Amino acid sequence: MKKMATTLLKAGFIAGSLDILLAFVNAWLSSGVSPEHILRFIASGLIGTKAFQDPNGMALLGLAIHFFIAFFWTAVFFFCYPIFKGIVRSKFMQGVLYGIFVWLIMNVVVLPVTNTPKSGFQWSDAIKGTGILIIAIGFPVAHFTRIYYQEKEIILNKK
Repeated sequence: MKKMATTLLKAGFIAGSLDILLAFVNAWLSSGVSPEHILRFIASGLIGTKAFQDPNGMALLGLAIHFFIAFFWTAVFFFCYPIFKGIVRSKFMQGVLYGIFVWLIMNVVVLPVTNTPKSGFQWSDAIKGTGILIIAIGFPVAHFTRIYYQEKEIILNKK
């Protein structure tokens, strides 16, 4: 149980850190948007436009929400892995498909029902966003999950 928790925490922290870092870089290079603005945008999903007006703690709230979401997606993959590995054997393809899946659910289901400011669909944004999630969420989560289950299998086979 301790190994499982450690794996989930490590994978979730790495995925969340990579994801927010890549989001910061993408926003800065694409439109000069600051990391604080990105974090306020995330907080606006819960708070609404007040996240952009109230200077007290909104960026920190956005960071906490971001990591909650990253840990959620890490746990979903982790617990679905025994089924998923039977369908997709390649760790690389697992990461690609999971990144696409996360992007779809976040952008088609989750974001539309939040209080975040809405913008129109842009193919370039969708491609960049999907790429970020493949690299930041899909690959590290697939990697650490696979290692955990391989080690667990080795231990079970020794018994």
